[in-house]
Amino acid sequence: MIQQIGAPPSEEIRVSLILWGIALLAALVVLHVLLCWMESKGWIYYRRGPRHGGSAYHLLQMSSIFDPRFKQVVEIMVEEERQEDESGDPPGQNPDDDQPI
Repeated sequence: MIQQIGAPPSEEIRVSLILWGIALLAALVVLHVLLCWMESKGWIYYRRGPRHGGSAYHLLQMSSIFDPRFKQVVEIMVEEERQEDESGDPPGQNPDDDQPI
């Protein structure tokens, strides 16, 4: 059966579109759950990634190319980040705070 332009879609086409929509929604949910699981394993950053100060971090990187004063600031930030990664301590905790005086 050939449909005319402007005619309402047949029941078969409506059901087909609804089923495709449900399949697409289910695929997106499965993908979301998979990505959340991978993030919990530490394999990827999906919803909660490392925070570097957003665009300000990248602007500082760009400024360091043209202005040598910013280069030292960027080097210090990168070195502090590297030391945090190597120490194994959670971010924002100073290991010396737990030491008795």
